[in-house]
Amino acid sequence: MFKVSPFKLNLYKTCPQQYKYVYIDDIADQYKTAKPYLTMGAHVHNALKDFFEIEDVQERTWQTLEALLRKRWRENRNGFASRDEEALYGKKAIQMLKVFMHENDVTKRPLLLEDYYETNLGSEVKLLGRIDRVDEDADGVHVIDYKTGKPQEEGFDPLQLAAYAMIISAKLKKPVRKASFLYLQTNLWQSVEPSDELYQDTVDRIMDEIASIQNEQEFRPRVNPFCRSCDFIEICPARDEAKKFLKANKT
Repeated sequence: MFKVSPFKLNLYKTCPQQYKYVYIDDIADQYKTAKPYLTMGAHVHNALKDFFEIEDVQERTWQTLEALLRKRWRENRNGFASRDEEALYGKKAIQMLKVFMHENDVTKRPLLLEDYYETNLGSEVKLLGRIDRVDEDADGVHVIDYKTGKPQEEGFDPLQLAAYAMIISAKLKKPVRKASFLYLQTNLWQSVEPSDELYQDTVDRIMDEIASIQNEQEFRPRVNPFCRSCDFIEICPARDEAKKFLKANKT
């Protein structure tokens, strides 16, 4: 059975060579390095998970959330180039959580919290996703995915949210009313309301992408801005081209 996730599909779209290193050659553990924005993002996600696991909503205060973040931070401080860089990312994390506390109802009792969930697409494909939170209120089920980065500049692609909605609908055996990205820096919400048409379009896209991957022969590298953070840059066949591209496109 072919296991697929929105992350896996996006990695192939970004760079087939990187996809090959991760999912075919299985060498990611040999080359993966800690990165400050990923460490910060993991701590913010985990702090929010810990926070909503607190049953007594009276204890869900800012002081509690900040303490949970600091606890997670002490457990892993990898990826920061200096104490100054660590302090900078720490301030970003604190600010995101302050915005979250100010703008959102923290008394909600989620049905599900951050974990891997899955469903089958026919007999040959298993669709997986790491989903941050699932709420249910009078209007129905709401799937939420936290984002610690900035919104996509080139438009909003509903595939990830639709995939997550399908997974959760299958798990709960009830329809999902809404699926949303919550950008924690500004409390910006991007949402879709799932429909049969959206689900069918999503399944069609996923199956087309799987077919492309399975028919792929060369897995050629695709030079792009994400080469800057690629763990495999030093062994990439397009290493020299990528370094020239990054030098010419400094940000």
